[in-house]
Amino acid sequence: MLPRQPYRGSVRKLVLAFDVGTTYSAISYCILDPGEVPKIEPVTRYPAQEHSGGSSKIPSILYYDSNGSVRAIGAEARQEHIVERAEEEGWTKLEWFVLQMMVNLAANHITDDDIPPLPRGKNAVEVLGDFMQYLFRCARSYIEETHPSGSHLWRSLENRIEFVLTHPNGWEGPQQKQIRLAAALGGLIPSTEDGMARVHLLTEGEASLHYCVANILASDAFSPGQGVVVIDAGGGTLDLSAYSMTLSPTLIEEIAAAECRLQGSVFVTRRAHGLLQEKLSGSRFGTPDVVQQMTDIFDITTKLRFRNPEDPSYIKFGTVRDKDPQHDIRNGQLKLSGQDVAKLFEPSISSIIEAFEAQRRAAGTPITFVFFVGGFAASDWMFAKLQAYFQSLGISFSRPDNHCNKAVADGAVSYFIDHLVSSRVSRFTYGTECSVPFNPFDMEHRARQKEGTRVSEQQEFSETFAIRRYNQAACNQVEVGIMSYRGFLLKPDWMDIERNTSKIAEKLTPKRSAEGSTYYAMEIKVVLLLGLTELQAVISWEDGVSHQFPDNIASLTCAFPAQEHVGGDCKIPSIICYDPDGTVRAVGAEATQEYIEEEVDENGWVKLEWWKLHLRPRTMASSHITDQDIPALPRNKTAVQVLADFMRYLHQCARKYIEESQATGADMLRSVEHTTEFVLSHPNGWEGPQQTQIRNAAVMAGLVPDTPEGRSRIYLVTEGEASLHYCLGSGLAADGFQEDEGVIIVDAGGGTIDVSAYHMSSAPSFEEIAPAECRLQGSIFVSRRAKGMLREKLRGSQFGGEDMVSHMAAIFDSTTKQRFGNENDPAYIKFGTIKDKDTSFNIRSGQLKLMGSDVATLFEPSAMAIIEAIEEQRHAATKTISTVFLVGGFAASEWLFTRLQNHLRPLGFGFCRPDSHTAKAVADGAVAFFLDHRVSARVAKFTYGTRCATQFDRNDPQHKVRASMAVPRPSGRTVLPNAFSAILTKGTAVSETKEFSKNFITEVVDRSACDVITTEIVCYRGDSPNPRWTDSEPGMFSTLCNVHADTSKVARTISPRRGYAGLQFFRQEFSIVLMFGLTELQAQLSWKEDVSASRDLVPRCVILMHV
Repeated sequence: MLPRQPYRGSVRKLVLAFDVGTTYSAISYCILDPGEVPKIEPVTRYPAQEHSGGSSKIPSILYYDSNGSVRAIGAEARQEHIVERAEEEGWTKLEWFVLQMMVNLAANHITDDDIPPLPRGKNAVEVLGDFMQYLFRCARSYIEETHPSGSHLWRSLENRIEFVLTHPNGWEGPQQKQIRLAAALGGLIPSTEDGMARVHLLTEGEASLHYCVANILASDAFSPGQGVVVIDAGGGTLDLSAYSMTLSPTLIEEIAAAECRLQGSVFVTRRAHGLLQEKLSGSRFGTPDVVQQMTDIFDITTKLRFRNPEDPSYIKFGTVRDKDPQHDIRNGQLKLSGQDVAKLFEPSISSIIEAFEAQRRAAGTPITFVFFVGGFAASDWMFAKLQAYFQSLGISFSRPDNHCNKAVADGAVSYFIDHLVSSRVSRFTYGTECSVPFNPFDMEHRARQKEGTRVSEQQEFSETFAIRRYNQAACNQVEVGIMSYRGFLLKPDWMDIERNTSKIAEKLTPKRSAEGSTYYAMEIKVVLLLGLTELQAVISWEDGVSHQFPDNIASLTCAFPAQEHVGGDCKIPSIICYDPDGTVRAVGAEATQEYIEEEVDENGWVKLEWWKLHLRPRTMASSHITDQDIPALPRNKTAVQVLADFMRYLHQCARKYIEESQATGADMLRSVEHTTEFVLSHPNGWEGPQQTQIRNAAVMAGLVPDTPEGRSRIYLVTEGEASLHYCLGSGLAADGFQEDEGVIIVDAGGGTIDVSAYHMSSAPSFEEIAPAECRLQGSIFVSRRAKGMLREKLRGSQFGGEDMVSHMAAIFDSTTKQRFGNENDPAYIKFGTIKDKDTSFNIRSGQLKLMGSDVATLFEPSAMAIIEAIEEQRHAATKTISTVFLVGGFAASEWLFTRLQNHLRPLGFGFCRPDSHTAKAVADGAVAFFLDHRVSARVAKFTYGTRCATQFDRNDPQHKVRASMAVPRPSGRTVLPNAFSAILTKGTAVSETKEFSKNFITEVVDRSACDVITTEIVCYRGDSPNPRWTDSEPGMFSTLCNVHADTSKVARTISPRRGYAGLQFFRQEFSIVLMFGLTELQAQLSWKEDVSASRDLVPRCVILMHV
């Protein structure tokens, strides 16, 4: 990782980077605060996204109406109600618009006719301007929603924004000029010199290099001057850049001209369209509309999941009723040969290898590392093929990034901050066309800057020319055309450089030619600077004794397996498939692959979802769910065994990811194999029994050995506390934590809603200020309610069968639920082909239309559960709550965010979603918990103590009503059973080291009974502040654990006593000690033991159970 220095500027500034790609686009940003170390953040939430936790990119799609007005952009343009309206009103859907700006790239496999045409009256620059304007709005909305006091923050920055705009390696002066013009058209900057100066252009290759250096590469992995190639595989282009790199000190130079090939992922999709047309010829599903539907599905699912040509691939396009066995269509999915799919990728893979070999030959430095980034790099098949190629050459190859698709945007911000590359290589020969005196012995008269020359950032290349004009006024302006030569050039003129030279023109004196005509002559110098990311050209001239350079320079605006989301995702589905023998056959995203579903149907496998709910404490309020509502566990499998199987898979994924993404990943893993620490998170409502089950599962999974040393490497933390640590570690949330003010963290997940309240006691230490809340109302219950609504709504329809309802419910869960944001707009479930219709049930073109107000009712119980939990904590908290943070996968729901915002903002709460990926707050925060350990005190959720007998007091009314239960003891005392002795009461704030203890005695007539002490740790969950009897509210008391101690040594020293009627008995004294300040309750027994000849009594404490 690159150590970054504090920002040295004098004023706060915002850097916004836009990566506008052929298929997907991204935004990253950084707020530069004087004296603070810059932190780069991606924008991860855009309107109408369906991926859990948002995504770092949105589709590069726009809809225009017939008047040329923009109607929808990005993920919004994929919403069903937008598509429906577009068809009805004749809107134009525009994709791949970036390809309209491509020139001079070898592209015999594509023509202008293959690219979707622009809307009438719109040019490519105007479209780019519209799209960048949308990205700018998204960036503003994200910053305002994500940062505490976000609106105020934006107002303080909006006039101090620097824009870094990226483009493919192959784009040149004309395209760079168009980008600047589009930025002005989009309202990012004013069309002035000062405005244009705030736009910085950068190739995608160099942006990717900055990402790799800033985030991944360690200085000890490189010898000085080693060669590195960065492959940025995007939707339209494949960009390769080669550098010589030394990281300590940092010295990076380009060593070969950048390569750009027009063979990105869209061309795989384009070839797939041709394959489908040919394969389905003669099928009833071979019509152009259905083929296009299948192609779209291939693009967003099949293409990204493809991993192995030996396995079949599937396009799931219709319902379970769609069949055509002759064309390999069953249950609504088309089966493709893996070999056929592999051929679709081959031209792109070959292009990368050819471009690499070209750079390898041109570089004067051996290439030792190759890094693979970009959205197309998410393809496991591409990665595997290239890995085999590079490893055969002895070259290290890895995908060094968290999200392949954000490398360019993040790297663009890093370029602005870090500026690592000191020299670049010219791709072509540059110069100007001129006239020279005829020399019959010299056939070439052209000033040129030669192709392949290495150029430092400040190095100038210049040539002096004489200008002749036949009148003095013509000398007021000088114009020079800068040209590039590449062997064959249709339009070599990039930009005319025009300068006002009127002052020097006034001083010119006329001269006479040999023919007798009058003319004026002046000398100018054309200067080229190519070391920056844009070619800069200036004209200089001599005025008296000084050289004049114009103030403004005229610039040539020169993963997890089987995931389908572009660039992977931070989470995978918690799904496991078992065969009838109980063997794991598929886990996570792999379990959702079509061929696995086929295996499940054919071989009787069990597909297990929601299995974590089997571990829930039965004491949690869950009247809306029973064990019968949760999918049953496989025969002979317990929930702990299932958890172990899933943990084992996660561990395998972690190992593989580190090996693939770190330059020396395999060596690093071997070095920490036996010392890895595991931090396992769980819902706030899970208690001792569940924590014990987690530890046992970790041992079963082979994460640690079943030894004291092994178990000591497992740390448990609640999801609420992990989320707090994430928020603290996120620069996005830092401003929300103020001394003497409380904050609430709402972690909205799939199963539970975890709500925790904290305040900053003294930086950086935090204390819990209210008992943590846990509600069983996560996002899966929205899906569960949706299934019931669909069953009711489709009763009587041809699509109302249980198989179709389940199919629609699954689609609702993965798409409709994530996209839903406004109850005034309809929602859609796209479940079949365009031929599926039942208009009386609002089904048209294979999609079911739902009222937005009906969908909102599915979310309302979850929203109310959050509001109630916040209110509970607000009233119980010992500090005033000022800010509420929303994290977790369910936090990605725009409807949920807006609903909570509308409730909390009028109450004066600050409310925001402070995270880069809502779905990864707990995992990142769990690591931060291990590293930072910020919480110093926690609040007891319940009252803890033990069952005991208490001495009978005939004057106590509660004793009187229990008089019939009185029992005599050997000492003569009379006691009452069913008493509860509280040791730690609900709501008590407990520091990490504070102990709570209470003394107890036991009386026995047989000394051997003193060899072991056994007692229960009991939890009271009721509302009484002073619970005394376990028989008054028996349902509110539960045993957490039994604590045992071997006290045989002290038992031998206990002296007998005489009690009632001279009966001999033995009394043993001990204390129960509870420590609650850590994330797990610790129970201890303490007693005094005579261990010396002088009979000194030494306190001795033995930990008997770590619950």
